[in-house]
Parts: sequence; C-alpha cells; structure tokens
Amino acid sequence: MSSCGTSSPTTPSKESLPIITVNGATIDEQALANELQYHPNANFATVVQQAGQALVIRQLLLEQASKLGFDVENDEESAVQKLLAQEVKYDDPSEETCLRYFEQNRHKFTTMPLMEVDHILLAAAKDDIEGRDEAKKNAQEIIAQLKENPELFASLAQQYSACPSKETGGSLGQISKGQTVPEFERQLMNLPEGLADKAIESRYGFHVVNISRKIEGKPLEYDMVSDKVRGYLVHRASHLAIQAYIQGLVEQADIEGVEVKFSEENVHI
Repeated sequence: MSSCGTSSPTTPSKESLPIITVNGATIDEQALANELQYHPNANFATVVQQAGQALVIRQLLLEQASKLGFDVENDEESAVQKLLAQEVKYDDPSEETCLRYFEQNRHKFTTMPLMEVDHILLAAAKDDIEGRDEAKKNAQEIIAQLKENPELFASLAQQYSACPSKETGGSLGQISKGQTVPEFERQLMNLPEGLADKAIESRYGFHVVNISRKIEGKPLEYDMVSDKVRGYLVHRASHLAIQAYIQGLVEQADIEGVEVKFSEENVHI
C-alpha cells in the first residue's frame, strides 16, 4: 500500500492556547504549542486538553522527583523513571490470575486470519479534513455502486484507486498480521468475506474493501501464550498503579487552565 503524501500541520496561534499553571508555575506557551502534534484529534479543544494534561502530569512528576532528591536538572527522564520505580507499587499477577484471564478471553488468543483482499484507495492526507470528508463520501458512493454491480470492482479500482494495486484490479493478494499499517489491519481482520458495507479509514485515506476469501484463525493453547498473558497483566497493573499515583499528585496540586481527565488510555508521562 503506498502513501499519497502528507502536508505539514498548521501551527495554531498562541492566542488560541490557554495559560496553564501548576502549583504557581506557568507551563511554557511554546512547549504547549509543540505538544499539540502528539495528540491528534479532529476537535481542537480535545487536542489542547490532552496536550495540556500531558504537560501538567510531567510537571507534577518532575516536582515530586525534585522533592525526593532525584537529579532533575541533568536528566529529567531518568529522574521520573527512578521516582516511579521507587514510589509506585503493584503486585505481579499470579499463575491463577493469568490462567483465569486466558479462560475469560480465549477469543483474543488465536492465530491471525489469512485473507485475500481487494481494495480501492481514495487518497487524502491525514491532516486534510475536507479532503478526507470528500474521500469518505466518494468511497461510500463506490460501495453503493458495487452493491449493484460487484463485477465492476476491477474497473473502478483502475479508475479511482491511488494505490499501485489498481493495476491488478485492486488486489492486495494474501494478507495476514503485520503486512499492512496497523489501523487498516485492525479493522480488516474483523471483517467477514465479501464487500465491506463501510469504507475503512487509514492514514492514507479511505479504502473500499472486498474480501474474496478468509481463513479464520485457530485457537491457541495457554502454554503457547502464557508469557504474553503475564506480560499484558503486568503492564496493565503497572499502568493502573502509575495512574493512581499521578491522580494522587493531581488531587493535591493547584492546577489552572486545563481539566485533568483520567482513563486507562490517556495518561502520558
């Protein structure tokens, strides 16, 4: 699958950014502007909130690290990691816990499906909102046309697709895990055989997808995935413990200019 090129993101004016303070210290305005690129979202207010939250959390961790005597001046990253290693505690999962998680989530532990896939890429740069809206609209119109005349897939791919696969009627051949970009793969692997009702979105645009053949994945036994299960549960326990620690710092801090919102996914340090 080929890229269609990207354009540089627009830097927001500083006037649109809030003044954020943490325990009386003001977050640098340029630091906030720079942080925005790491929190993509169609809603600019959400981007600002997430970027501001990330900087607030970092400031609180650096303050705490300094209080406990870690060398923040020379190596901020190391100081934060040493702080978390010392202050955040959690229990490693037992074998019983790991086995129970496996039994309750067997559907997650299978080999990946093998699929024969055709697609038509309606290209749009990831930061081109109007272009992506147009690409999505065009993709849905093609899907509607293919529902009436499925045999047109190859000719429509030749006519509209921005992927080199258009020369072979849109065929991507056989696809399994790791052969396409992650956001495309995640959606693709959950589709049944046939023409997808909705276009699949990726960093390159919108894809009209037809799965001509799908061989479902096979279930794996616990001894084949036990290390993966344990690794996941350790990571989850660590992440939740870090989140709880940070939430404690937030509750004790004087923060202005941004609301700090917690979920399992949104804590960035």
